[in-house]
Amino acid sequence: MGRKDDRMVGGLCGYAKSMYEARVEDKKRRRTQSEPAGAGGRQQGYGKLHKPPQVRPNVRPPPEKPRNRLRKSATHHTLHPAAPGVFILEFEPYPNSSQPGKVLGAYSTFDAVTLGALEHGAYTFSREGLLDGSEYLSSTGRIKIVRTTVQLNGTRAVVPERSRNVDGEHVRLDIPHPESQTAISEEPANTNSVFLAIREGPHSASWIGAFVDKSLAWGACLKDRAMCAASYTISEEGRSIALGNMPQLTAKLEGGSANGRYTWMVQAHVINAST
Repeated sequence: MGRKDDRMVGGLCGYAKSMYEARVEDKKRRRTQSEPAGAGGRQQGYGKLHKPPQVRPNVRPPPEKPRNRLRKSATHHTLHPAAPGVFILEFEPYPNSSQPGKVLGAYSTFDAVTLGALEHGAYTFSREGLLDGSEYLSSTGRIKIVRTTVQLNGTRAVVPERSRNVDGEHVRLDIPHPESQTAISEEPANTNSVFLAIREGPHSASWIGAFVDKSLAWGACLKDRAMCAASYTISEEGRSIALGNMPQLTAKLEGGSANGRYTWMVQAHVINAST
């Protein structure tokens, strides 16, 4: 009985195989008959597609033409470097708007500027500072943290020549000082400094922007002064050289709520300088 069963199973398998081969041959014959006459001699090695082809993500793009490659590389070289960010530490004395504030320093990271605020007497957050940690209270005023971008481009202005201060006072550029005309070596450029353009009024002060060098900051001061001249009457204007050989301009504004004497100045701050 066992051998008979094996023969029966083998016969069934052989029959199924022959039927399958016959069905495959029939499909090939029908496919050959449905092809155009010119394609009869071409060997078809693939079956029909039941799904649309999909783009594989690891397929490399076609190589670029030399002209496109050169054009892209030239565009890449014309891109400007990213402007660095800096944290400015401001101080506003009590009571508010009683006297101009000042800039305490410039820092590269939020941790560094927070440490700087503590070194300048900050002991707790203000009501606004509880939200983002950008304002502190001290015993004499408010200390604010402002993040800004150091500008690499802008309007440049010719900085007046370097002169010695007479007895520690500002040197006016419209008055000759023979003793200050001696040759003075150029001061070394500090690449770790930021230059602030500041406008200081009778009751408040604000910095116009942070710049990478002195000429850009001085250009921003002169541009801001020109904008004020379009809205107010300017008189008693004078220019001088302040401590650190930084240029400044003083003028009296008349008209509206901006009456008083204003000063446009450039201040240099070494980044992350300790108190």
